[in-house]
Amino acid sequence: PAVGSITGTDNASVARACGRLFSVPGSTAATPERVPVPVLLIGKSGVGDAIDSFNINATYFSHRNVPVLGAIFNKMNLEGFYSLENCKEAIDMYFDKFQPDKRAFGYIPQIPALTNARENVASISQEDQLKDAVKSADLFVEKFAEHVSIDAIVDAARKATLRYIQSTTSTQNGETVSGTKRPAEEIGVTTLANNNDQSKHPRIALKSATPGFALSREQIEAMASASGAAGG
Repeated sequence: PAVGSITGTDNASVARACGRLFSVPGSTAATPERVPVPVLLIGKSGVGDAIDSFNINATYFSHRNVPVLGAIFNKMNLEGFYSLENCKEAIDMYFDKFQPDKRAFGYIPQIPALTNARENVASISQEDQLKDAVKSADLFVEKFAEHVSIDAIVDAARKATLRYIQSTTSTQNGETVSGTKRPAEEIGVTTLANNNDQSKHPRIALKSATPGFALSREQIEAMASASGAAGG
C-alpha cells in the first residue's frame, strides 16, 4: 500500500484524494473535507500468512486514517489441508473473534481455465488474444459474483463513510478528544493504567478429551504435518 510514497501517491493518499466531499457544520475551514474511499484488500490463499499479510497492509491504511472494510481472499485451493472450506472456517473465526469491525467478503477459488492464461496466448494473433482476454475476463467476473458478497461490500462502504463523517464532525465540534485516530479501546489496546486487566481477546485454549492433558508444540506440529499443513 505504500507504493508511490516518494511522490505522495501511495494508496492511502489516493484513497483520501478520491473521497467524496463533505462539510462539517460550524467549521471555518475554507474548503470542504474529503471522506477517504474505504479500502478492500485482496488477500492471498492460506490461513496464517494470509491473515498476517492482511494485518500488515490494513495497519498502513489505518495509520493514515483510511477505513479498511476487510478482504477478499484469492486463488484458494479446492482440495487438501488448505482447501477453500478449511481456510474459510479459520479466517471467518479470526475476524469474528479479533476484528469484528471487518470481515472476509468472499473466497475466490483457483480457476483452472485461467492458469497460465497470459503465457497460453503469447503465440496467437493479436485479434485472437483480445477475444481470449474477453473470454477470460467474463469467466473471472462470473466466478467473482458467485463467491463474493458484492451487496455486503457496498453496504459496508456506505456505513464506513457515514461513521467517518460522524467521527470527524464530533471531533471538530469538541465532542471527543481522540483526534482523528481510533480510540485505544476500539482496537483492543490495553493502556498502562489497566495493563493488569484480562485481555479483551483471550488466547484460544486447545481442548483435550483427557482432563489435565495438553498437547506439546511438537505433537501439534506433527498432527498438522500429517494432515498436509506446510511448515514454517
